[in-house]
This record gives sequence, C-alpha cells and structure tokens, in this order.
Amino acid sequence: MDTKDKLVLLDELFGNYRAEWLHEDIFKFFATPSYLNELTDRRPCVLIGGRGTGKTTVLKGLSYQGQYALNNQSLAEFDKVPYIGIYCRTNTNHVTVFSGKNISIEKWIPIFSHYINLIFTYEVLYFINWHKSLSPEDEQFSPNACKLIASTLLLSETICSSDELFNEIETALYIFQSSINNIADGNMPNLSMSGVPIKLVTEESLKLKQFRNKSFYFLIDEYENLLDYQQIIVNSLLKHVPESYTFKIGVRENGWRVKTTLNDDEVLNDPADYVLFDIVRDFTDKENGTLFDKFAQDVCILRLKNLYEDGMPFACMDEVLTSISIEEEGQKWGVEEHEYCKKVVEFEQEKGIDLNIHPLYKFFLYFWTICHNENLEAIVKDFELNRKNWNVRYENYRYSLLFKIKRGRGSGEISKYYAGWNTFVKLSNGNIRYLMELVYKAYFYHLRSGGDISKPIPLDVQTKAAKHVGWKNLTELDGTTKKGVQLTRMVQSLGTVFGQLAKDGDNLAPEIVQFEIEGKVSERTVELLSAGVMYLALVRMPANKLSSKSDVRDYMYSLHPIFAPYFGYSFRKKRKIPISDEEFLKCIDNQAEGVSAILRRKNIVPAERIAEPKQLDFFDIFDDND
Repeated sequence: MDTKDKLVLLDELFGNYRAEWLHEDIFKFFATPSYLNELTDRRPCVLIGGRGTGKTTVLKGLSYQGQYALNNQSLAEFDKVPYIGIYCRTNTNHVTVFSGKNISIEKWIPIFSHYINLIFTYEVLYFINWHKSLSPEDEQFSPNACKLIASTLLLSETICSSDELFNEIETALYIFQSSINNIADGNMPNLSMSGVPIKLVTEESLKLKQFRNKSFYFLIDEYENLLDYQQIIVNSLLKHVPESYTFKIGVRENGWRVKTTLNDDEVLNDPADYVLFDIVRDFTDKENGTLFDKFAQDVCILRLKNLYEDGMPFACMDEVLTSISIEEEGQKWGVEEHEYCKKVVEFEQEKGIDLNIHPLYKFFLYFWTICHNENLEAIVKDFELNRKNWNVRYENYRYSLLFKIKRGRGSGEISKYYAGWNTFVKLSNGNIRYLMELVYKAYFYHLRSGGDISKPIPLDVQTKAAKHVGWKNLTELDGTTKKGVQLTRMVQSLGTVFGQLAKDGDNLAPEIVQFEIEGKVSERTVELLSAGVMYLALVRMPANKLSSKSDVRDYMYSLHPIFAPYFGYSFRKKRKIPISDEEFLKCIDNQAEGVSAILRRKNIVPAERIAEPKQLDFFDIFDDND
C-alpha cells in the first residue's frame, strides 16, 4: 500500500470512534473488557462512564445480536449463552414527547409505563422471531400464552398464534407512538399495569424448550436521557426484578439523577439492589491500573494489524508510541544551556567539586535558590549533607521543571512532549474513544509527513496529535449540552490558569492541576460542575476518604487530562488550589478577570502580564489544514 491507501484505511479503522457508527463492524473490532464477566451474571448492574468509555460497545456485546456475532454466527454456540440480551437505546426524541401538554407527571407515569411495556414486549417477540428464522423448528407460544400476553396489554383476546401476537403488538406500538401528540385532546389510551406484560412475556418465552434455563437481560443505554419521572419508573422495575429478567444499565456520571422508585420511601442501593461499576474509577485505580492499558492495547491492535503488511513486525503499542525519560527530555530542551544549570556548573568549577548529578538536577538546585531566595553555596552544602532528602525533593519537582526550561516560546511551538503509550493512556483517563483518537491522529500525522510505519512515531508528532485531540474535544463541548458555551469558557479559563501555574508558579508546589471550591457554593456552580463531569470537561474525585460524597465541597476537580497538552500543563493527578465560588463563575462570565483574580491571588504573574485565556485557535497548535 502507498501512503494514500494507508491513510484511507487508517480512517476506516479508526475514524468511526462511536459504537453507533460502526454498525456490523462493532463486533469485528470488539475487544473484551476485563469487567465483562461482572456484567454477565443475573444481578442488575449499572455501568457508569462518560461519553466514549465503551458503555455502548459493551452493552451491544451483551445483546443477542452481539453474542451471535461474537460466537462466529453459530446458533449452536449462541444457544449455550445463559442469557438473552435485549439492547434498548434511550432515544431523546421519543422520551421527551412524554412530558408537558398540560398533563401532570402523575398522569404521565402510567402512560410512559405502558410505553415501556409495549417496547420491551415487542423486543422480546422480535428476538423470538429472529431465533425462529435461524431455527425453524423452534417451539412457539401456545394459544393460551398468546391470549394472556395480549390481554395484559389490553389487545384482542382472539389472538392465538405467535405471529398474530407479534403483528398486533407491533401495530399497537406504532399507533400508541402516533397518538401521544394528541393526548392533550383527551384521547387517553387504555393503559397496562407497569411491568406485568414484561414479566409475563419473558416467563412464557423461557418455557419454550429452546430458551429454558436462560434469563432475559434488558440492556438500557443512555439512561441519562430519561426524564426524572421516567427514571423512577425504570428504577421501580429494577428494584423488583423477577426471576425471568434483569437490567444492565449504561449511564453517564451524574446522569442517574433519581434513585427512588414509585414508592418515595424506596431508594435503590448498591450492592443490595444492583452492582455499580464505574468504568473510569475501576479501570484506572492503582489496583486495576493495568486493566485499561491491556484493554486499550487490544482495541488498537485489532485495528492496526490491518495497516501493517505481511512481514512487518508489530508487537505492542509502546514500541510504536515511544517515550523518553524526564532527564532525557530536559536535555532535548537544552537544560545544559540554561542559566540556572550554568550557575551550578560555574559554582562547581569555582569550588573544584563535582556534585555528580544530572544537568536537570543542577537546574533544580538553582531553581530552588531563586524560589526561596537563598544562597547557592548554602543550598549546595545542604545538598551534600542531606542528599537523600534532596533526592526526594527532586523527584517531586523534576517533571514540573520541564515546563520551565524554555519560557516564552510561541504558542504554536511544542513546549513539552506528550508522548508514549503510557502517556496516551493517562491522557485518555479510562476513555477508550479518547485513546483511539490519540492513536489515530499520531498515525495520521506520521504517515502524512512521510514517516515509515515500521518505525516508532517521533515524539513531536505524538505531541502534535495530543494537542490536536485536546483542541478538538474542547471545540466539541459547545454543542454537547445547553451549558456547552459556559463549559467551554470554563475549560479555557482554568486551562490558562494551570498552564500559567506550570510555567511561572515558581514559589508554589509543583504540578498544581486540581481545584476545589472553597466557602459558600452557589446553585449555579453546582449545576456547572455537575454538567462538567457529565460531559467530560471535568474529572472529580473525593476530597478525602471519609467524605459523604453528597456535596460539591466533598470533591476535588480537575480538567479532563485530554486538555493538558493543548494548554501545556501536567496531566498527572497531583496538587490542588482552592478557588472561590466567585472566582469560578468569573472564569465563565468574565474570563480575563477570573483568570487574573486567581493568578494575582497566588502572586504568580504581575497584573500587567496576565494574558487573556487561551482561545480556540487551531493555528496556535500547528499549521494544519485537516
């Protein structure tokens, strides 16, 4: 293949990040996450994760279509699977119709409950027909079972065959959907009792010989799209699941807004009522940190192996996305030529000593004298007497020093490498879509610049890819939610603050990349923080282990690591600064004033040097016409 063909193939392999765009290819590129087994038992499960963390892919993998594809389209193998997954995506256009129209929530509850009954019953019958198309000898519902199921939905009791039942329910579903907009005129339909048809159709289905000893899993995706009262209805079904079916729910963080049932005194609790799996938390914590790494490698290699011709070696991602040590990077940026390093070298020559340390370490010693207004001779003496303590101190600071070696470079230049497979994994923070974007763009720029695909991708190319992905996801925030404009401004302002701290925060602790809201917190701030977490502008973490996790002040926040390369600061979870409610809101309503207020309070930059927050200018990253 020539370069053009490889770029076309690369786009086919990686261009469709969303599971919804892949269609049948979703199973061709399916990589099994480590937590899949936890989802396959009968317990109700709630899968929490942001956009791009793989919820849709996993739920579709559990569906009967997914299991059939993953079992090489062998019905015999498929029939060994102990569950039947019914995938249902929550369509905003559909569920929002069930609101307003001068009808109270109390009246909408039975109406939407009937709609759920119709949807789930229809999907179960559709599965039965699908299975029969592959196995014509399948046992069918008895006439009595057909009448019972029809009667629970208030349909004709003359129905006596499976085909009649399916056709009648399909017709009833579409008629019901069409009638909703006219319901305010008094055209109230006959309504079924919540959950009764679902229980009956699943029980009768499992009596059929081909489905005995199985269970139905209703796989509800994008649960956050349900209105509050609609979540309460499904919560009630989840709370009281029978033996014939259970639920597996995919939802964004903060998207499960209501955890009560139709009985206000009932609250769903983990693990009594369901098993909670937080993809990012459980995939990236210290104990399971390698799980996402392995899963991400599997996802990428499944695609990339199609790009390499026969005979080309390709073993693992860290052989392609290489990195360098902190000290090596310091040398790349010319630390030996920096005045700080030269001052220490001159001192060594003057005193006739050899500290036997790396140039970056020498840079650090003089940096320390400047920050603490101390004498270099005193610092060196203390270093020689307490080298072990200084090594610990240097270890804490050395990464942050890379942002300070060449200050004042143009915004279009690279000021710090963001390269290496491990770095890309950390930047994605458990988000497989972000990880795929990073890998895709790195290969794209490498190939387009004439790079040899059999060679590692250069550090600067990887960094340009990381900056691009950060920029791209920042620009997309605007259209994700009605608060998108405010979230974009928030990221711009806080990104500018953290970038400035990285470059000029000499007298502060290194790698300040987190913040917490101190003092009184306004309702607007709470809403914006919640939206920021839901739409991946922010990452939140408990402020302390004893936190009740019930209040904004119980959390620390950081911008999502994917934005770090664009603004030029550390992606690592390190230290925090307090921000007042007023400062936070100023970062959105008056960006320059908000950024200035935070930096001035920290005595980082004189007022006249504080720039406007970094704006969304793609050409600030690098010259690119993509």
